[in-house]
Amino acid sequence: MKTRMSGLSATICTFVLALGLFGCAASGPKFQEAASPASGQALIYIYRPGKFMGGGVAFDVHEGKKEADHAITTLQSGGYFPYYAPPGEVTLWAKTESSASVTLDVKADKTYYVRGSVGVGLIVGRPSLEVVDAAKGAAEVKDCKLLPPAK
Repeated sequence: MKTRMSGLSATICTFVLALGLFGCAASGPKFQEAASPASGQALIYIYRPGKFMGGGVAFDVHEGKKEADHAITTLQSGGYFPYYAPPGEVTLWAKTESSASVTLDVKADKTYYVRGSVGVGLIVGRPSLEVVDAAKGAAEVKDCKLLPPAK
């Protein structure tokens, strides 16, 4: 027996699909180079290039190794956040229906770039984080807009 979606169900499914594909993008000020890190600190640009697909999926980026650690920002398509960190091992992670993490060996007075993206997921997109080289990161982050810190 064939079943058909009611008009309301079809409309809701279309809306959810469109939101996941095209949805929210960063709306803050255009990229401006962040202030140099305080002596003994490093600067990590956490950013996500603007993409058409998966633009409606945003995810929190956390620092630390435990789920209880604090969120830094909510990474939206086309957004960036400058994060200052002390030297040593810094782990950044994100989680939706799956999780992703990167660990950097941060050196004082250096700048790092961590690019986020979203892959296809069963219910919501799957976050991805990767450390990129300075030349590529500096070029990509220039097209992003500033994100606020997590609440």
